[in-house]
Amino acid sequence: MRYRHWCFNAHRVALSIVIVLAWIMLIVALIPYAPSAFKILVYSDSKVLPHWTEASLASNIVNRYLGNQAGLVVIPVYVGNVNNSRYVLSAIDSELRSLNLTYYDLNNVYDKIINHYYNITNETVKEYLSNYTSIIQKIYTNESSLCSELYNISNEYYSTFNNYTSTVREFSGFFTLFVKGFFTNLSTMDYSYSVWQVINETGQALLNNGNYSSWLKPYLIYFIKSLNDSVGNLPIYGLNISLIKWALSTSYHLTLVKINNTYVPILRNLSESNPLALPMIALGPNPPRTLTARLVASWFINSTPPLLKPYLIQLACANESQVNTTVNELNYSLSFIVLSIYRKPAYSYANNITNGSLYSGGYALVIVNSTNDMEINNLFTNYDYVYPFSTSIVLSQLSEIIEKDVPMIDEVSGVSVLLMLLFVLGTLVAPIIILMILILSYGAVLGVVYFLGKMGLTVYYLTVYMISPIVFGIGVDYSLLIIGRYLEERRRGFDTPQALGAIRRFTIPTIFTSGSVVAAGLGSFIASNYQYIQVIGLSYIITVAFIILATTVVLPSLIILMNDRILWPMGLKSSTRELSTSVIIKLTRFSLRRPWLIIAIALVPTAFSMLFIIENPVTSDPLLLMPNIKSVYAYRVLVHYFPNYVESTQYIILEPNNVEALQSLKSIISSLNFTRSVNLAYNSSSIAILKVTTSYNALSDRLIPVYVKLTSLANQVANEYGIRVIIGGDAANKYYFVKVFENQFYYKITILIIALNILLLSLALRSIVVPLRLLATVMMSISWSLAVSQLIFYKLLGVETYWLLPIILFALLTSVGTDYDIFIVTRVREEITKGKSDLEAILTAVENTGPIVTGAALVLAIAFMSLMVSQLYILREIGFTVGLSVLIDAFLIRPAVMPAIMVLAGKYNWWPSKIRVNQSAVVPTQ
Repeated sequence: MRYRHWCFNAHRVALSIVIVLAWIMLIVALIPYAPSAFKILVYSDSKVLPHWTEASLASNIVNRYLGNQAGLVVIPVYVGNVNNSRYVLSAIDSELRSLNLTYYDLNNVYDKIINHYYNITNETVKEYLSNYTSIIQKIYTNESSLCSELYNISNEYYSTFNNYTSTVREFSGFFTLFVKGFFTNLSTMDYSYSVWQVINETGQALLNNGNYSSWLKPYLIYFIKSLNDSVGNLPIYGLNISLIKWALSTSYHLTLVKINNTYVPILRNLSESNPLALPMIALGPNPPRTLTARLVASWFINSTPPLLKPYLIQLACANESQVNTTVNELNYSLSFIVLSIYRKPAYSYANNITNGSLYSGGYALVIVNSTNDMEINNLFTNYDYVYPFSTSIVLSQLSEIIEKDVPMIDEVSGVSVLLMLLFVLGTLVAPIIILMILILSYGAVLGVVYFLGKMGLTVYYLTVYMISPIVFGIGVDYSLLIIGRYLEERRRGFDTPQALGAIRRFTIPTIFTSGSVVAAGLGSFIASNYQYIQVIGLSYIITVAFIILATTVVLPSLIILMNDRILWPMGLKSSTRELSTSVIIKLTRFSLRRPWLIIAIALVPTAFSMLFIIENPVTSDPLLLMPNIKSVYAYRVLVHYFPNYVESTQYIILEPNNVEALQSLKSIISSLNFTRSVNLAYNSSSIAILKVTTSYNALSDRLIPVYVKLTSLANQVANEYGIRVIIGGDAANKYYFVKVFENQFYYKITILIIALNILLLSLALRSIVVPLRLLATVMMSISWSLAVSQLIFYKLLGVETYWLLPIILFALLTSVGTDYDIFIVTRVREEITKGKSDLEAILTAVENTGPIVTGAALVLAIAFMSLMVSQLYILREIGFTVGLSVLIDAFLIRPAVMPAIMVLAGKYNWWPSKIRVNQSAVVPTQ
């Protein structure tokens, strides 16, 4: 017998080792791919829409005919004063030019203003210069002519004057030689000679021997003749000194008079030949050009336009090249004068001319056309005063937040779960083993999710966010059930195999029941025809499968291998039972005594909660639920200061093209209050595409009624003209992402979840009443927690409820939230089979499962509330609301409302089945 027992134990241990090793091999195969799961997530609403939606169909048509459309990246830049924009935006413009991007901002506008300003001033200068150029040329011609004339007069005058002085000088020299020669010849001549002979011989000798100019000789001959006429007829002896001196003097003066009569008139005529001749002559021979130029310029000073007077001197008596020089100088002067009269516009004029559309409240706006928004965002990462905004940038920064938050959430969740396990179990090894199993299971699930993405399935970002709390939540629940039941059986005196036998008979079926409900509830998302929703459901089914595998197969195998060492160091003393009996049991007993009061008290807040929930808005705009990061801050700046640049794009496609239908649609849409512009983006005989710009951002909830309105108009036109009209763009994406899925969930998936829950719970609990009561109490938890959430987040913090929160809350609470009810009801049924009354069974079930349920609820609540460390209000709302709902369910609904309903229902709790008392399990009373 001992040998057989030993063989059985050895076989069981060997099997447990194989199970644990196989599980480890599975984990090792999958967990390396866990980090890559975050690389295949999809954040954009439009990218998760099925191909059959009108939005996807329109997107394909637009891409086919229009290609990849360049979008607007709107960048608010803090500049302070508007005049600072010039300098601050210069750095921004330089960065944008480095990427060869087309942009539009105040600098761009101001540059155009300045270019226009300079074009006008240059044209003005050019016009003036054109008029003055001909005048300059004429002045130059006139001055040059006058200058040449004056130089000729001067040259001729001084040439004549030189001849005159030279003639007088040479004649005086001749006269001196003549007098000397005359008296010499006179003293040697015979007295029989006549005086004229002496005169002629003396004169002839001088003329023959002297080198006299040809023009002088006539005056010399005239002198000789004049002297002969005076004394030539006299004999030599008849002369006296006085007569000779008189004759010589007279002839000399007569000759000088003749010379003067020849040259003086010429000089006089030259000096009178021009009004400026005398001043020119006064300047002396070969006067400097500058003096002559001044003289010439003075002549034209009165007849010259004032603007050209300064240039008279430099044009006078100069080379013709001076004309171009003067024209250039005048061009500069004209430019200076025109620019002085017409001042350059101030930088603020750019803001005035744009009516403040590019500057407001200290912010300047830069508008960029781009097909790669993230390239621009990355360009200004280090600029703390530059805030790029576009839908792509918002979604990209959302993904960055998620990648940063997930590790932090996992760390907080892991540490919190470990602390709660230590608190609940009061020992060390079991909490660590449970946590390690769940962490490894979580990594394996992420690895599977990665492969789903690699298979081409769309994995929405919220998928991985919800996996962690589900793993730690239900994983801890099931683990605590296993460990708690093991501890309970061992403390009753049963050995390890017997304790594991009780776990296999009671606990594991309960876990399978709970797991099937959770898997069916969360897996119901597969019923959607949205692939990303189907992937969410599939991922949660996989998550539940891994948790069931870890808790019902791996954990019991580890218990077989470790025995009571799994409870080290406290061993069988491990327990926190006393914490629950003092609170939970008292509440349960009061509920059993006053069931109607408890139910009435529960219904009042339920009614008020429902009314409160209906009144408060929900939103699908992630911008309203994101932290104040740069793109969100940019959006708020745009809404406050530049609302005209908050816009979205819609496409209206007509197949086939119809001119009248096109004009009708264009006219009607242009008149709508949300329309900013309507442009014909593509036009052919087979198809026409209208591009409509609307005054809401691409993520706004207001796009849903925009789509509804456009669809109504499109249907009217389609029916009237017999064509097909398709609506696409941001509004269509928003409508199909939110409204169509909401309709699917509330009218299809919700019914499926409820039906599956009722079916599975009815089969497991062999009762129809219990599942209905369970769903009713779950709805209480949901309504209370959602109302409190909206009170805190919306009424106090001003953050609207995310549209997926009620969906996620309902799916989780009707799945995961049924765990505690199943745990307690299963134990109630077990106790009734042992012969106890309903009241005794309820009290015993609550007393025995209370610590486990309480601990599990705390762990599940903390697992979900760990989402609150995220920066995203989306996750904070989900974490807080789900966690609060779990706490309400565990601490109020299960110990109070559930017993009240069960005690009132009595025997109908188990309808239509009947519970038979197992006599062998009846505990005898003393």
